[in-house]
Amino acid sequence: MSAIEFSIPVVQGRQGGRPFYTGMCPIKLLPKFFPIGTIPDLADTHQSFRSVNLARVREIAKEIVAHRDNFNLAAVTISIEQSVGFVAAAGSTSKSLATGELRIPLDARMTIIDGIHRIYGLQQALKEHRDLGEECLAVVIHVDPDGVRRGQIFSDVKRHERSSAQSLRIGLDDRDETAKLTRDVICHVPVFTNAIEMERTAISNRSRNLFTLSALYHANQILLADRKGLPYADRLKIAVEFWVAVAEQIPDWNEIVAGPKSAAEIRSEYVHCHAIGIAALARAGRTLLAESPKGWKKRISKLKSFDWARSNSELWEGRAMIGGRLSKSSSAVARAGNAVKLHLGLKLSREESAMET
Repeated sequence: MSAIEFSIPVVQGRQGGRPFYTGMCPIKLLPKFFPIGTIPDLADTHQSFRSVNLARVREIAKEIVAHRDNFNLAAVTISIEQSVGFVAAAGSTSKSLATGELRIPLDARMTIIDGIHRIYGLQQALKEHRDLGEECLAVVIHVDPDGVRRGQIFSDVKRHERSSAQSLRIGLDDRDETAKLTRDVICHVPVFTNAIEMERTAISNRSRNLFTLSALYHANQILLADRKGLPYADRLKIAVEFWVAVAEQIPDWNEIVAGPKSAAEIRSEYVHCHAIGIAALARAGRTLLAESPKGWKKRISKLKSFDWARSNSELWEGRAMIGGRLSKSSSAVARAGNAVKLHLGLKLSREESAMET
């Protein structure tokens, strides 16, 4: 073992017959322990199994800086490819669980198993808020002296990983104002009140739900994109009035919720109760509210005669559908929005007009 060591307080446990440790790493030490990309002769593959997505790093750093006094990050997992020493605290008698001190060689090579973007994000945030250095990040440590198990550790840690559904995150996020607004919209728009899937990413065939929470969330982002400077109450009022007015022009929505028609049947026949449909309505609504801030409710009545039928291949094929299947691409959403705008007599932007040629 190297003569020069550093130590951190940890809890020792066992998994798969081997000891592992959970400790706290001061954020100010992260650049020293994980200098990814700063040491030319150190292969990136020996620092992490994943390439770094810089956009994701910037997003994490931005969130940390924006919520400096109220942010939460999950523990990261690393493997140490050198022998370490564990000194149990006085009074720790259990062989399987003990508190103590983990002594790690200063030159020990470490691989980030899980959490590379959190580590990078914290390092970026640290540049703006030096006081973050005194706070800590929880670290789960596996010891792999010969460096032969790190691949299996990565595989095991990631094997059962499932990202939380976006709808579930939106339903619990109190920091994101659009998430809060969307939840309030559901409470104030009768057709949405008991017809939004609040947790899952998709709607089952037996469900009477119209949309997922994430679909309505993204639609509200589009609808209110030009009104970010307005007070929250004003933005909520606009969204509620718009969706109430839209629901009056699409009888199928109310029939699904009331029960006469099954959601699966309607979804198989029409575009309007899919995510691309509500996004298209939001794109048209954004322009409608801008062009006719006082007379938009009268103009929106033309929606009642709009043909949402998927069987209308002349309108939807190549616009919202490819080979009879609905597309989720941003260009498909834009072209679907164009169709609604044109029906309402709204002007297309230069970019939107180019899509129609």
